[in-house]
Formats: sequence, C-alpha cells, structure tokens
Amino acid sequence: MDNPFEVLDKRLRNLEALMQEILQHLRAGAPVAEPMIGGIELAQEITRLSKARIYALVSARQIPHAKRGNKLYFTRNELQTWIAVGNRTPYP
Repeated sequence: MDNPFEVLDKRLRNLEALMQEILQHLRAGAPVAEPMIGGIELAQEITRLSKARIYALVSARQIPHAKRGNKLYFTRNELQTWIAVGNRTPYP
C-alpha cells in the first residue's frame, strides 16, 4: 500500500502544475470562452433587462431571438448588435 503522504504529495504537485498552467493562460491573455448561444439568462446578462421586459420584447418581436418548442434562444452577437443599433446620437 502506498504511503498516504506520498499520495497527497503527488496530488498536491498535480494541482500546483494545473494552477501554473492556468496562470500562464491568464497572463497570456487567453480569452475565456463565453457562451455564444443561450437562453433568457444570457439575454438578461447582456441587456441588463428583467425577464418580464425581455418576454415583452420577444412577444412584440423587437429583440432578436429564436424559438424551438417552448424554449427561447438568444445569440450574444445578435444581442450586442441590437443594443449597438439602438444607440442614440449624442446631443451637440
């Protein structure tokens, strides 16, 4: 049977190696993958609107979305474009 301290030491070294790898990726500026397609939660995160307001916009077909069965889907790029298009020109 292995010495339990050796097993713990091995696991700690593995964790340390993993942490070093994660730190290297973070320092290199590796982008964190964000979900491109999501449900109502993604729409809330991007637009900062309530669920009720998003449902009202979907009902009026004023926000980009897709529907499959009873599930709503939103894409990050379409929502960001929708927000950008709604920008008003600044006052002079």
